[in-house]
Amino acid sequence: MDLLSEIFRALLMAALPIGVFTFVLVWWALRGGHFTEALDANALEGEMKAMVETRKKSKRGEKTKQHPVQKKWASFGGGFYGVVAFFTYTVIEVRDIADTIMSFGGIGDFLRQLDIGLFVDMFIEALMNFIWAMAWPAYWISSIDAAYVWVWFPAAYLGYWQGMKLAQREYRRRQGTENG
Repeated sequence: MDLLSEIFRALLMAALPIGVFTFVLVWWALRGGHFTEALDANALEGEMKAMVETRKKSKRGEKTKQHPVQKKWASFGGGFYGVVAFFTYTVIEVRDIADTIMSFGGIGDFLRQLDIGLFVDMFIEALMNFIWAMAWPAYWISSIDAAYVWVWFPAAYLGYWQGMKLAQREYRRRQGTENG
């Protein structure tokens, strides 16, 4: 596979999904008032770091208010690494849940056979998925067939950066139309 086709694949399979995922997370956080800084990328990344600090405070027993999605995102560290880890976790979990349901023969059979053992198995699997998500570079390197692996990391970062910038721009645009 030549470098140009690898770049195209990385843009399609890494930059685009990470960009969309980042856009959704950042847009949701801005629109919901979970982040207040929409002016520039540095300020927004500062908000992401503050989100992680808030989660740490809540783990120490201090009273904090965070949405469950924010807590999960913060558990992965916020910023680029955290967004990709959260994305990886979501992909792995959705695949595992779908595979589990299909192994029972469908959703009806799955629901009929729910028991405590299945919940324990799913909890353990979720913990393992969390570990894989935290080690997302290793997960994705083992999951993709790439001749130029190094191309995928800048592509993922490009998607993250563009998703964040697009969410900021869209938020500011909507704020302007709502206020004006």
